[in-house]
Amino acid sequence: MKFKRIKITKHYGGGGGQQQTTESIPAWAKPAIQQAMGEAQTQYGSGALSKVAGASRLQEQAFTTGAGDITSTTQAGLGALGEQQARLKEAATSGGYDTGALKDKAILEAGQKTAALGGQYGASGTLGSARQAVQQGSQDAATAAQFATIDQQAAQQNFANKMAAEQGLGSSVGAGAGLATGEASALGALGGQQRTIEQQQADAPWQGLQRYASTVYGSPAKQSQTQGGK
Repeated sequence: MKFKRIKITKHYGGGGGQQQTTESIPAWAKPAIQQAMGEAQTQYGSGALSKVAGASRLQEQAFTTGAGDITSTTQAGLGALGEQQARLKEAATSGGYDTGALKDKAILEAGQKTAALGGQYGASGTLGSARQAVQQGSQDAATAAQFATIDQQAAQQNFANKMAAEQGLGSSVGAGAGLATGEASALGALGGQQRTIEQQQADAPWQGLQRYASTVYGSPAKQSQTQGGK
């Protein structure tokens, strides 16, 4: 049930009229409102309206141990990538594929062929003949061609190895940049959460004031209105 109390005040002179003030707060509600306002004032004075939760145990662990783990893991990854990059740089700038073993083998085979050819012509009594010289020249040409093939294949292999090393070096550098960016992002996210909590704690007095004000000025301020007329 809603009660209304009407107060009439008369003004004289100046062309004024009758002013009517309507108060819509029922008498039975006033004690409850006063009690609520009193309790709000007590709570505000004691600081109970300004309390915030703060960081949890897991958040505190993330802010300390977690941040350290992120940094140490990133540094370990960057160290491994640095060693990899050193090896790739050496591979990209080194002499490349060693042809010594292949050429030694070709020389050995050529010597064996020359010895066999000499034995063949010696057995037939034509050692040192023009025919032997022609055949020996053919064998020497074949050995030279084998050397040229070894060099060509080595050059191609060296080029392929250097290109692969340079490509791997680029990927390794990119991976290092990704690790550094990931570390910054992860630490930034932790810092953002920590800052939010610190900001909530810094805003605690203002929060308490807002809560108190919402109790004091919330309902009663809207419970009366003044209407004027002639």
